[in-house]
Amino acid sequence: MLLDVTELSISFKSIYGYAKILDNISLNINKGEIVGIVGESGSGKSVTALSILGLLANNASVDGGSIMYAGKDLLTMREKEIQNLRGKEIGMVFQEPMTALNPTMKIGKQLANVIRKHRDVSRQEALALAVESLRDVQIPDPETVANKYPFQLSGGMRQRVVIALAMSAPPKLLIADEPTTALDVTVQDEILKLMKKLTVEKKTSILFITHDLGVVSKLCDRVYVMYGGKIVESGLTKEVLYQSKHPYTKGLIESIPENKAKEQPLKVIEGEAFNPKKRPAGCIFYDRCPLHSDKCKTAPPIAHFGETHWTSCWEVD
Repeated sequence: MLLDVTELSISFKSIYGYAKILDNISLNINKGEIVGIVGESGSGKSVTALSILGLLANNASVDGGSIMYAGKDLLTMREKEIQNLRGKEIGMVFQEPMTALNPTMKIGKQLANVIRKHRDVSRQEALALAVESLRDVQIPDPETVANKYPFQLSGGMRQRVVIALAMSAPPKLLIADEPTTALDVTVQDEILKLMKKLTVEKKTSILFITHDLGVVSKLCDRVYVMYGGKIVESGLTKEVLYQSKHPYTKGLIESIPENKAKEQPLKVIEGEAFNPKKRPAGCIFYDRCPLHSDKCKTAPPIAHFGETHWTSCWEVD
């Protein structure tokens, strides 16, 4: 097992006190596996990614749990040790590539700087490897692109550059935080195929964070469904998408426009978005669940459906 997150809880401090954002979440990734985390905005997906990378804000507090990477607990590592892992063994692809690229530096030089940080090569060798990295992510005419600035490239091309940056070591684990959200459908499909190809060729595991179940169905081997900082369902992608058990997972699937009958109104998940300051004592989905009853006011048990599929719900079949 490459990554094993166990009972991780994280709170953030504000002028109103502490708000729990992650509540005892557990997930794992095996070598060469693509695992998805899906959920609406505010569910805790990005905080999970940042906690693995050791990039939590100063007002964050780890209340418990462990993050084991290759047998080492990232939460007990010194900052310098984690910095050595970032980029070299754990890469990151962000949603908006312009936040990851220096707008005043040419693409080739940015890639070369990252390569020289993690490999013992000369400046000229690093520049040559930078061009090869661009070629690996299927950028046409990589020599020309290496001499361009980020603003001279399209959104899809910039995202390929960011993937090249993240894969330049290449890392054993790649964390992708909604990398296709701002792209059109055609470019999105190209990026997904590229990431799957790189996983096979470079043997890199991917933790893919998204709110789009369509993306999950195309890319991921397994998926965790997150709501309100808790994982409410998990299993093989086909199990979760076609044999979903939790009311929230079912609500997400029914909210996909392609799944509705012709001329029927689009289904929505009723109620207000989750507020961490109003965390219920029992089931995290209690306030919005159409099936809730009095017993849901206490924490639900874990129900298993075979070796890989489970959910946390009182009302599940």
